Amino acid sequence: MIRRTVSPNFIRSMASASCFYSSNKVLLPSVINFSRSGTEFKLQFIPNYRLPGSRPIVTDTTHVLEQVGRKALTCQPSDSVCQQKDGKDFHDQQALPFAVKPREKGTKPARVLSTKDYIRAYIALTKPNLTFLVMLSSISTYALTPNSAGIAELVFLSIGTMLCSGAANAINMGREPNYDRMMVRTSARPVVRGIVSPKEAFTFAGITGTIGTAILYFGVNPTVAGLGFLNIVLYSWIYTSLKRKSILNTWVGAIVGAIPPLMGWAVSSSLADPGAWCLAALLYAWQFPHFNSLSHNIRSEYKRAGYVMAAFENPKLNARVALRYSFLMFPICFGLAYFNVTDPYFVVDSSLLNGWMSYWTFKFWLQQASNYSRKTLAAGGASQAAVELANGYARKAFWCSVWHLPGILVLAMLHKKGQWDRFFS
Repeated sequence: MIRRTVSPNFIRSMASASCFYSSNKVLLPSVINFSRSGTEFKLQFIPNYRLPGSRPIVTDTTHVLEQVGRKALTCQPSDSVCQQKDGKDFHDQQALPFAVKPREKGTKPARVLSTKDYIRAYIALTKPNLTFLVMLSSISTYALTPNSAGIAELVFLSIGTMLCSGAANAINMGREPNYDRMMVRTSARPVVRGIVSPKEAFTFAGITGTIGTAILYFGVNPTVAGLGFLNIVLYSWIYTSLKRKSILNTWVGAIVGAIPPLMGWAVSSSLADPGAWCLAALLYAWQFPHFNSLSHNIRSEYKRAGYVMAAFENPKLNARVALRYSFLMFPICFGLAYFNVTDPYFVVDSSLLNGWMSYWTFKFWLQQASNYSRKTLAAGGASQAAVELANGYARKAFWCSVWHLPGILVLAMLHKKGQWDRFFS
């Protein structure tokens, strides 16, 4: 049997345990030596040794103490202790009298991910709901062009737009996992959960972006392809970078949303047509009541994640901008009729939806103006009831905007200039 010197830390641990158990008249084992076979140490105990006035130790207690002693002698500390510091193992810094190789813990995941799990993760990288909305806006404006092309161009536009949008979203997720995990809304994203690494997200974005741009270039035309590539750059790099620097990121993000209508129009018509820019302005203006009302109710999450948003930087401005662009929808819809994209009746029908959204953004703005007025701030701030009232108006404005956009686009297609002429001619 090979004799070794026991670590002073172990002796102190056993002495402390001895004091406790002796006070309760429990027998403690005495370590006389230990043997080493490979990397395992075995303790030998003196079962007959008794402290004055103690009772014999029970089997279960002996087993527990033996396990404690074995772990101490084999140096199996907690995970936080077994860390490499400055390129040198922690055990080396403690100058142990013998070399010990800690037992390696298993790294097998709790559940092996299936192929279906990875497919779902990569689909989630594209933000499918947002991608569908982008594709819908480009298809709708394509349908509104006076010189609609064939079905082939429509299919290529849909697939190419979807791939370009997915690429931009994948780059966005790959760049922001450390920030996304701080928000409830984004904490379940695949890069945050570790299913997809940032490098894999960038590779996926490179493939989908290249294929999408190529489909738009060869299947539609170079103008549409250039707009698709521009949108990838604007969203994944400029907008994503500005989110942590300035509230202007919202205005840049609105430009990103205004480009897909231009892509749909450019399939078969010239971008010099004022109707194309009216449709782009429609999507640009819509995003402010939509996003500003959304960001208001999750402003604390944005702040915690380090994003600079008007919702907490300047709450009054946030509500005022939402109202301002809600009102702007009225002249934009009038412009669509004026430039012969739709018939004049569209102005009447669209005013109902625009008025609905303007009503809730007005209530939101009015409450925020009251909550952050000088009189309210001088009195110590708005009451909890007033804050909850503003939150409720913001939620209603948000859900109103969700239904507003598809409603406006459907009405525009129904009122397309000359759409019903063949039925009444």
